[in-house]
Amino acid sequence: MHLLNPFQMNDWDNRTFFWGFQAIQLAFIGVVCLGLAGYHIPIAREALAVLYMTFLPGVLVLKVIRLHDLGTIETMLYSVGLSLAVLMLTGLAANIAYPLLGNARPFSFATLSLTIVAVMQILLYFALIRDREHAASNPKITIPSSPAVSFLLILPFLAIIGTHMRDEYHMITLLFLLLILIAIVGLAVGYDRFIPASCYPLAVYTIALSLLYHTSLISEYVWGYDIHHELHLANSVLIPGLWDMSIPYNTNGMLSVVALVPIYSLICDLDPIWVFKILYPLLFALVPLGLYRAIEKQTSPKIGFLSVFFFVSFFTFYTEMISLARQQIAELFLALTVLAMIDKSMDRGRRVFLMVTFGFAMIVSHYGLSYIYLFSLIPAWLLLILPEHLPSGIQERLRGISGALMPDPLAPEGNKPRQRIRTLVLPYIVIFGVLTYLWYSTVAEGTAFATIAGIGDKIWNTLFTDSFNPTTAQGMHILTSQSITPLHGLAKVVHIATQGLIAVGLLATLMKRERWRIEPEYLAVSLVFLVINIAGIIVPFFASSLNTSRLYHITLILLAPFAIIGGIALYDAVVGKIRVIMAAPLMGTAYQALSAFFVVFLLFNSGLIYQVVNDDPTSMALETTGDKPVFNGKEVQGARWLFSEGNKRPIYVDGTRWWLLLGFDLRHQRYLPENASLMEPNSYLYFGTYNLMRESVRLEAQEHAVTVAGYTDAGRYVQDQNRIYDNAGSAIYYR
Repeated sequence: MHLLNPFQMNDWDNRTFFWGFQAIQLAFIGVVCLGLAGYHIPIAREALAVLYMTFLPGVLVLKVIRLHDLGTIETMLYSVGLSLAVLMLTGLAANIAYPLLGNARPFSFATLSLTIVAVMQILLYFALIRDREHAASNPKITIPSSPAVSFLLILPFLAIIGTHMRDEYHMITLLFLLLILIAIVGLAVGYDRFIPASCYPLAVYTIALSLLYHTSLISEYVWGYDIHHELHLANSVLIPGLWDMSIPYNTNGMLSVVALVPIYSLICDLDPIWVFKILYPLLFALVPLGLYRAIEKQTSPKIGFLSVFFFVSFFTFYTEMISLARQQIAELFLALTVLAMIDKSMDRGRRVFLMVTFGFAMIVSHYGLSYIYLFSLIPAWLLLILPEHLPSGIQERLRGISGALMPDPLAPEGNKPRQRIRTLVLPYIVIFGVLTYLWYSTVAEGTAFATIAGIGDKIWNTLFTDSFNPTTAQGMHILTSQSITPLHGLAKVVHIATQGLIAVGLLATLMKRERWRIEPEYLAVSLVFLVINIAGIIVPFFASSLNTSRLYHITLILLAPFAIIGGIALYDAVVGKIRVIMAAPLMGTAYQALSAFFVVFLLFNSGLIYQVVNDDPTSMALETTGDKPVFNGKEVQGARWLFSEGNKRPIYVDGTRWWLLLGFDLRHQRYLPENASLMEPNSYLYFGTYNLMRESVRLEAQEHAVTVAGYTDAGRYVQDQNRIYDNAGSAIYYR
């Protein structure tokens, strides 16, 4: 039995599409009405609302621009990206228009639900009118018959059950098993065992989602750093039903937080906490899938898989990014921009529409990533046009710079590439730059624009005096600091080795363009990203504006495949000529050696190795006793009680608990001073579970670009203080 492919609805004939669309819409409306009448069907509203809002608007836009025959992966990815863009723009338009029409609460369930249904009906009308002459192919869905499909689908459920067991019973056995199984999948691909190439896209998504869920689902509250501020801003929209775009915080200008989260929360009837913990990882896991598709189209499925395995294995992907919801959405748009950029078979007008749309969506999602992308486009464009202005003799030698793509195994038959054209052009860069300036200089009182100006000024004033200084260059501090144990020192060597592989891979690609047929635009931006990586090590205050780990994670979005290319090049140059080494275990082929290496990379980054040998464990999920920004229900309850009092007195808190209080109100909290006598009178002191159990507080100090932290006795801060609240998990004192 062959069913229509639901991921390619834009390729259905109009009649089938119309009734399929209406069936989903009516099911969604029906479930919502039943809920309003008091009949709640578990999970039905959430699932249908997510499907309705996250996929269908984008499918309608694809039909409006008459973009077809993309294949399953591209259609799904572009549909999700366009849907998110439509939702954010709908929220923005509603927030501006409805107050002018007398509706003071545009972010309410009734207003938003009616608005979204109306937008969908308008898009449906234009889709059917503009796409009426489409010769429908009605593609059928094909599910691989391999037993690997069932195995891969189990991985996310292991993460869900494993985090529940961890939180409820302090058992991490299933999470251990999950990480081992993911490592086995990596080895299986390298050894051509069990996982066929047709299952690589599924493997990429399930591995990414499993790694995200194995951290995001710990605790019943958001955990991490910036996400507490993001939660506060989302609630500041939901409570009054209106987004105040004048609040002067950088994050307040990001529609990925102030529009998208409230929309999902209201329509799905989900607390924004669970929007962050469940829905955003579902979307963020599409980033590796988009990168896999972009890499595979230029190289091969196996290089694509190993590249993405490297990308998701780096700890920032499933730790730091969990607490940066706005960047999760922005990276999805960056991955989609890259995918559209390298697709030379697409009509120029449609590709421009996609790149500009995804570019604008990136701008309104995260300022840091948008700035990095913008500042990389100009030198990348110069690298592309430079060969055209060289002497003819040199041009002849560099003619290979525009090599052809590898055959695309997932493209529909008969979809032949058209004549090659450049996709990274000056008008696109100008449009992106203008949109960036207009948005960041107007919303949130221009704080995002002022922030980048301040960072630039600080870098310029110290560039020629403090370069390579470990106290100002965060990357240099990481490289030169002493590892806490020999095993952690070995992990640092492994990380440095990956950057060496990237450099070798870029060099090999430039020297052998006929073998490594990477698109010129992709290669040009990647070279700039390598320079950004180096700048993060030597340029003062550059990496610290984001954190070195985040900066490296961002550059890996494009640089990851060059680590695989570099590994293959090194294997061919060294190992391939020495038969004794080739006969050694894990060294039979370059893919086997690389899969083994990156499995070790995963085991270090996930903290599994440290946990097994009890060597200063680092894992957020596996380590349950250390001082981490993961907060229990009693700590949250205590914070809520404190802020429910509505007072405006100073609140003192240590470095870790600071982030919890950030989710409630950041105007009154203060860092604990090293000298307890400096605490203001008539102030509060908040202690969390770690402070009470260990009788210790974390003190932090900023030394240029480096944060210096240490622990001290908590007793000296509670002398002459009155304990006014205690729930055995948090305590509040008043002085």
